[in-house]
Amino acid sequence: MRAARPLERLLVCYLPALDLRQVAEGAFPYVAGLLERAPSVRFRAQPTTDQLATMLTGTWPHEHGFWGPRLKAEWRDRTPAESLLDRLPDLLTTSVQGAWHLLNGPIDLATIAPRRRRRFEWLRFNLKHATDTAKTMRSINGLATPFTLLDGQPGRYVYHDDYWDLDRLLARIASGDQVLEIVDVHCLDHLQHWRMADRPGMAGFYRGIDRFLVALHAKCQQRGIAFLLLSDHGIEPIERTIDLAGDLRALPVPPGDYDLFVENTKATFWFHDDAARAAIVGHLAERADCDLLGYRELARYELSFADSRYGDVYCYARPGVTFFPNDFHQPLASLIMTLTDRQQRKRLRTPWHQADHGYLSEHASEIGVMALAEDGYAAAAGEVALIDIAPTLLALLGRAPAPTMRGRPAFRREGPA
Repeated sequence: MRAARPLERLLVCYLPALDLRQVAEGAFPYVAGLLERAPSVRFRAQPTTDQLATMLTGTWPHEHGFWGPRLKAEWRDRTPAESLLDRLPDLLTTSVQGAWHLLNGPIDLATIAPRRRRRFEWLRFNLKHATDTAKTMRSINGLATPFTLLDGQPGRYVYHDDYWDLDRLLARIASGDQVLEIVDVHCLDHLQHWRMADRPGMAGFYRGIDRFLVALHAKCQQRGIAFLLLSDHGIEPIERTIDLAGDLRALPVPPGDYDLFVENTKATFWFHDDAARAAIVGHLAERADCDLLGYRELARYELSFADSRYGDVYCYARPGVTFFPNDFHQPLASLIMTLTDRQQRKRLRTPWHQADHGYLSEHASEIGVMALAEDGYAAAAGEVALIDIAPTLLALLGRAPAPTMRGRPAFRREGPA
């Protein structure tokens, strides 16, 4: 067998929330066939819903810096005007922020009241609202990405989040004029978040996305573009919700003795009083539906934060559970999203996620997969890491990784012994 040459052009179909358990059950026939005949590797997502910066920089979150909320050092400082604003009801201030969001573009933490927004830096890498995606992808917090290292050749990242517009997406991608094209087909993730309870309906969406993948791969073959399928996590159906913040309000702990930021599957605590820490940690440790980790314990997930600015203690929901209400929920915003995004129509009746991810990495919902539909390659190992993705894309294109990238290529070229 002759060794394969570096690829000239590569399209990566990034399909978040493609669950391998659903593939095994027959929901995605094309994907199942691809995994049988093509070299593939698996990896574990980190305990967060945001993996993209890690995948593109080949570094861990404590290196690239994107890990959700971080408590500001000057969080206690307020001007007189800010003190006055803090007297207004949270529902009013967050509704105004939501209106501004609609009229003028994205606001980080639009659902968070100003009195709490001032406490946090919101550090999440989100391309959905990027005004210049090409510029954003050239450097992430000063770190190189695969797009940085294309030697001036064209590359682009395409974000798409409308299941009913997949045909138009197919028409505008895989033209053959990009050396590296990453297509983020995010509609599978969002459909499952809001429609997972409708199993017959989801089965139809799965078939439609599978057909899209067939057509996209065929177009790549016609244009001489190598095709790689990537998913960084699966998804878990939700069985029940926990009102974590409401539960804690019943404890005899002054609200000023701790800060709390609640996401769907992760709640982050900052404690300002030892008694508050003891009471809350003791209370949560008795629950069977969540797990507690101190920030130093996150090292088992390749998260080595130097201090507790990103959180003192983390509370993770167990699979099948989601925290609701959380810091992304606002009634008016939920209504607007219901009316403007048909993928979220079920949100009016059920305003919490019907399926979720971002649990601790050992759970089945957090398994990712990468499959290369190209002859002459083999998997370097059965299981790799998130930081291996960027070096893998560069190696396939015959380019060396940046010195900052920690990972290794997940595929090797086969050749004669």
